Amino acid sequence: MGLITGITFIVLGYLIGSISFGLLIGKLIKGIDIRNFGSGSTGATNVARVCGAPWGIIALILDMGKAAIPLAITVYILETPDWSHPLTGLAAIAGHTWPLFTNFKGGKGIASGWAALIVLSPWSGIVATLAAAPVIGITKYVSLGSIIGSTVGGSSITVLAILSKCGIEEVPNIPLVYMTYGIIGSLVTVILHKENIKRLINGDESKLGEKT
Repeated sequence: MGLITGITFIVLGYLIGSISFGLLIGKLIKGIDIRNFGSGSTGATNVARVCGAPWGIIALILDMGKAAIPLAITVYILETPDWSHPLTGLAAIAGHTWPLFTNFKGGKGIASGWAALIVLSPWSGIVATLAAAPVIGITKYVSLGSIIGSTVGGSSITVLAILSKCGIEEVPNIPLVYMTYGIIGSLVTVILHKENIKRLINGDESKLGEKT
């Protein structure tokens, strides 16, 4: 039963992650396909840029919820195998980034990935937030903060999983398999931000608060 439930939630993670709230907000508020404006992403940053900050915040909350809620159920409520937990989180990122319902063109999975990280390892989620927030606040580059936060958060859960396996009592008990989320999740984030990285290097990247 645990095996079937684990696989079911991995599939559900992708399907729920495929709900593009940013796209829905763009159509409801502006009557547009938000993928044709700004950065072309359906993520919260582009929603804020195109539709306004309040709607960007709403998109952020919804994108976090669609990853956090299914994952929290499978991790803390149901008896599912440990290996299914990071895969469910990665499936949510995949759904947000390559959504089944909208021709596989979505966002970069930052909000969903952040939420999944918090569920899998709250301490790693806090570390990622503390790493990303000052960068975004000072530079106004959400992409730069996202890359740094994801990399630091992914490294944190990986290190904690290894230390936990070594039997260090002061370290939270984190299954070693959670390393897969830290490694793959942060790697995917960097790859998805390759165009942002180019623009950051060239000084052409849009800053938080700038309108299109």
